[in-house]
Amino acid sequence: MIRPQFRRRAMGGALAGALLLALVGCGPTAEPVASPSASVDVSPSAEPSESPTPTPDPTRPALAELALSAEGLGPLALGDPPDEDPATRMVSFEPDACVSTEAEIAPGGPGADLWRTDPAYATTTPAYGPGTAFGVGVDRDTGIVDRIDLYSADIPTDGGVRIGDAGASVAAAHPDATVVPEYFTDIHVVTGAIGILQIEVAKNPPDMEGDYWEGRAGTVVYIHAVTTDLGVFSVAASGNLVGVCGA
Repeated sequence: MIRPQFRRRAMGGALAGALLLALVGCGPTAEPVASPSASVDVSPSAEPSESPTPTPDPTRPALAELALSAEGLGPLALGDPPDEDPATRMVSFEPDACVSTEAEIAPGGPGADLWRTDPAYATTTPAYGPGTAFGVGVDRDTGIVDRIDLYSADIPTDGGVRIGDAGASVAAAHPDATVVPEYFTDIHVVTGAIGILQIEVAKNPPDMEGDYWEGRAGTVVYIHAVTTDLGVFSVAASGNLVGVCGA
């Protein structure tokens, strides 16, 4: 026979156990821990390499790029030796260019050599000289360029004056020029730090009958530039040229 107090204790224990199971069953379930996914190494895409722009080979200036000033003719500067690089030179030295039995000029003798203007500067409007737009004189002792003569209207002065232009345009183009009168021309002289630009305007001498210039009086007939030590002188009507055999 079971005593009443023992029955209550047994029932109380059963209820307590059932309640514990119910509480355990109703508790939060553990979430599964997600394993870290493998990281993907995404490197930035390589930039396409750019090929360097090739540097163009140096060349001599074109005829249309040139203008004569009291400093020289583009890279052909008064007071400096001429460039002798075959790719860029404007004139080249020929030691026996003017050798002539008829003129009694022997190889290596006086007058045998010549600084010849490059064929790239052939004139399109010949006026003087050997068919090139300009000629160059180089001092034999120092090796420097001391004179540059224009032979055609292909090349202007740095003020824009060309052979054949009206003489009245010279003063406007070169307002700082002084005028030195000569027998056949008036020379408009522009003096720089290195050289002297000289623009000759033709005129008929008052003591000469007729028109010596055959209609060209009052126009620009010659342009040249020299180092300052050579001074001012007329070339027009003289035959005193440079870059020409026998001159």
